[in-house]
Amino acid sequence: MSLLRTHGWRFLLVASGVLLAAGGPMHPAADGSDTLRQELATMTADESWVPGHSLVAASTVLLALGLWAAVRSRAWPASVQRTLTIVAAIVSVYVVETVFHLAAVVDSEELAHGHAAPVAMTHIGLATVLYPITGWAIVFLAWSFGRVWTGWRRGIALVGVVAGLAHAFSVPLTLLFPRAELSPVFALAGIALALFSLATGLGGAPQRRTAATPQPALVG
Repeated sequence: MSLLRTHGWRFLLVASGVLLAAGGPMHPAADGSDTLRQELATMTADESWVPGHSLVAASTVLLALGLWAAVRSRAWPASVQRTLTIVAAIVSVYVVETVFHLAAVVDSEELAHGHAAPVAMTHIGLATVLYPITGWAIVFLAWSFGRVWTGWRRGIALVGVVAGLAHAFSVPLTLLFPRAELSPVFALAGIALALFSLATGLGGAPQRRTAATPQPALVG
């Protein structure tokens, strides 16, 4: 039980990374040749939408749980704890977007025929706000990890920064350049975030340094 309490957050982050690595590549591609609404209609009609987004949603839930477990474990230095808490809260809110993202499939027919699509439009609205916020949160978390990690673990932090930046800019770029082929940006964000979660879970927090016990002076 003590092992689970101390290292449970690591298992959750590893599981999150594995599920995201499995679900992310299943996302239907968009070529930017149609309007956003038409592209969304085509993608939600794809048979891989539900299984792929189910894995992504589950991965995000595990990421949020893993971050909260890391906060409770107090495995990280005090300088990281506050950032970790804030990011855990932001990712928890982002879970709501992933659920609506998955549920957008119910509006596939409405999107295709130009009818009202409240679930899909809620997904777009949430993504517009939460993708940048969540992405920058991941950047600051990775940066804070990198400041206390040493050696090869700092490479994990770099992957996290890349993941956060790609995630933060993916949706705004899609809205600004709707005709552009931006699937690679989303793919980069998903792959990098999966690697960051997986590697953070495997790498763990920095080892706490214990002060050396003074030895008694020899007499005589």
